[in-house]
Amino acid sequence: MELHTYSLGHVFPPEDRRLTRFRPVFADYIVYEQHCHEFMNQPHARAALLHGGLIWWLALHILGFDVLPSVLNGISQEAVPFGLMLDINGQTYFDDELSEEEVDFMCRTYYLHTNNGNVEIVSWWPRPQAWAASGLNVGFWSSQCESWFQSCLDNIRRGIS
Repeated sequence: MELHTYSLGHVFPPEDRRLTRFRPVFADYIVYEQHCHEFMNQPHARAALLHGGLIWWLALHILGFDVLPSVLNGISQEAVPFGLMLDINGQTYFDDELSEEEVDFMCRTYYLHTNNGNVEIVSWWPRPQAWAASGLNVGFWSSQCESWFQSCLDNIRRGIS
């Protein structure tokens, strides 16, 4: 079995072109889940629970439903310098927000640099733009969403991703 433990999403091609290109395997997914669990234990990661859609479900899948009340605890200390700033009727409000890198991380996005200088973007989970355009984005987590999610997890576990 081939094991990769890439913590960053950039993968460069092997110097020897005869080697196969990187293809994530189930062991990569296990490492991803461990890193996600560590990330979700940071205070500003509550933004993932507020994000909605697939990001919200991935956060719940990692931490469980018991964490939902913690979203009501308010913003983290990182919200003011790094989060979302809203100006509503002259009042300034702050909230936690995921960076693009954190969204990439939650979706487990890989940027595969090819030998010809191109970059192929692949991920275990669809990014928010793809999720929003899918027929599964109906404004709540439906039974169809759950069926799709469980099917994807089964495929990942069986190496059919």
